[in-house]
Amino acid sequence: MVERFLRHIDAFRAATPVDVIETDIRDIPIENASLMVLNFTLQFLAPEALLSKIWQGLKPGGALVLSEKFSFEDADVGELPFNMHHDFKRANGYSELEISQKCSMLENVMLADSIETHKARLKQAGFSHTELWFQCFNFGSLVALK
Repeated sequence: MVERFLRHIDAFRAATPVDVIETDIRDIPIENASLMVLNFTLQFLAPEALLSKIWQGLKPGGALVLSEKFSFEDADVGELPFNMHHDFKRANGYSELEISQKCSMLENVMLADSIETHKARLKQAGFSHTELWFQCFNFGSLVALK
């Protein structure tokens, strides 16, 4: 994935230098940042310490863009995208065994939280303004301002 990203960066000519670092995000120092972007990260680790670290490393007025898979408060609504996704896989040739194995692999590993939980967590970390600014089914993005 890193090699592919580096090829993409090399093909895109820009004056802004880009450093690609392959490491655990929790080990990266965050200092004097204007913008942080987390894409589908919090669902795989304990988020509170990371969000606090990001808030501390942002400049005043800085922003965090957080994209995640969301859970729904209403379980019946939450089942709808789940079932639609499995129907999509079936329609594209996935066997029931493959679908079942993928579910088992991600169960209790990829943990989705509600939008309300994310907003409360961001507020607790110190962000003064948090808003959902994109959502498609159970995937979406929030922006949080320091």
